[in-house]
Amino acid sequence: MMKRYQLREKILWFALISRVFVLIAQFILNLLCPDHDAGVFISPKDQFEIQERSIWDTLIHLFLGGLTRWDAQYFLHIAKYGYTYENTLAFFPLFPWTIRCLTKIFLVLLLPLGFSVQEDSVLLLTATLLNLVCFVGSACTLYDLSYKVLGDPVTAYKASVLFCINPASIFFTAAYTESMFTYLTFRSMLAYAEGTSWQWLSVSLSAIVRSNGLTNIGFLVYGWLQKTVDFIQASELTFLITSSRPISYQRRIQFVLFFGYHLVIRFMKIIGILILTSSPFLLIQVYNYLIFCVEEMPNFPKQVLDYGFDNGFLLPGSRDLLWCRYSIPMAYSHVQSRYWNVGFVKYYEFKQIPNFILAVPVLYIMLAGSFRYLYEHKSELYTLGLKQAFIKSRYSMKMFVFVVHGLFLTIFCLLFVHIQVSTRLLCSASPLVYWYCAYIMSYQPEKLHKNMYTICEYPDNLISKWRVFFMTQEKYTTNDKLVLIYFIGYLLIGCFMYSNFLPWT
Repeated sequence: MMKRYQLREKILWFALISRVFVLIAQFILNLLCPDHDAGVFISPKDQFEIQERSIWDTLIHLFLGGLTRWDAQYFLHIAKYGYTYENTLAFFPLFPWTIRCLTKIFLVLLLPLGFSVQEDSVLLLTATLLNLVCFVGSACTLYDLSYKVLGDPVTAYKASVLFCINPASIFFTAAYTESMFTYLTFRSMLAYAEGTSWQWLSVSLSAIVRSNGLTNIGFLVYGWLQKTVDFIQASELTFLITSSRPISYQRRIQFVLFFGYHLVIRFMKIIGILILTSSPFLLIQVYNYLIFCVEEMPNFPKQVLDYGFDNGFLLPGSRDLLWCRYSIPMAYSHVQSRYWNVGFVKYYEFKQIPNFILAVPVLYIMLAGSFRYLYEHKSELYTLGLKQAFIKSRYSMKMFVFVVHGLFLTIFCLLFVHIQVSTRLLCSASPLVYWYCAYIMSYQPEKLHKNMYTICEYPDNLISKWRVFFMTQEKYTTNDKLVLIYFIGYLLIGCFMYSNFLPWT
């Protein structure tokens, strides 16, 4: 008898297989089309190293070269050389530093085995493997999170499958931060849902992978608010019970002092956690200030200096670093504005209409799904979801904080960021994209199911590592078709566009 995979096992295998598919797709599509000259940042290479490449180096760059486009050049550059130019400060350090550390370990391990592989090649291979591990971990964590919050195995399973073919798939495999950030974000959300005390750690780490990781602090605050409200309600109940009987004035004072003491402790605890959580982010800002505004120019390799001078980049120690003279010398917003023209509605230009069209699907999914949720629970919104009514509804009330978080990110995308980035930003920062799509594909309000596994997946698919529900459906609704066309279409188009340096960022 063939093995039947549990749902979480299915997610693990399908996530792995989907990444293999993306790797093969970008390799083939990169070979079929010559690279476009995008005229953007390319990390400088040592010409001697290029001439001395081994067969292993050639194979690695041939197969994985399509993963090094656009911002991947910055991350691999930082991993190899560190923060050499002012514009590199737009990219947070945890991802490239992790690549660098793992690369050093791999180089030590490969040397005794006789493999002649250059650092550039190992950096690229390490970034790919790291993202593979983080992506598979993200898919499994999303399943756990969805099951915990939604309480519905059907939606949890289908949302996790959709994540594996998400519209921003190429960025989860390329040398970008998406996979690492998503893993840490989903872990912090799961820790919130489970009430884990170590939630702050994944939140703080996510904030030094991407700047929008700071929004994950909202889950810490909301979790604290829930527990504080529960404490107040329990204290009120205790007081009402005790006050129904004769009680001395002294006992009442003791109760008030006890209540006030624990409330103050709770406030001090959340403040301490917030300081602890934001500390890595703040330390990174101090680090940037020290290396660019205080220290003299480090001894960079010749090709790094030449490339910087040729392109007019500002190096550490330059007198033209304006942000060094700010009252709060934080480089990030200055660099984003100067080099990428990021700012309030700055992207609203006629020539950007194609990019707005690219972002329409994900923005519609987020806004339409969120408004449906808010309308369904409008009578409970005044309590901020802290008091949940026991009524049958399509969307779980436990989604409240996720909806607020997702709406904030969506509005931020509309007003501040390069609009085409919305797809990968929202697909990596919020489970709502997958939950909303899974709801419209799988919601069955009347049908009763006896077997959790067979209703989540077709029985024949449970013995396959790669075959999932949308491949074997007998009938596809209009919603099914729209969701699958969007997800799979963007996955394939993204592999082609990105791997050939065409505009897909």
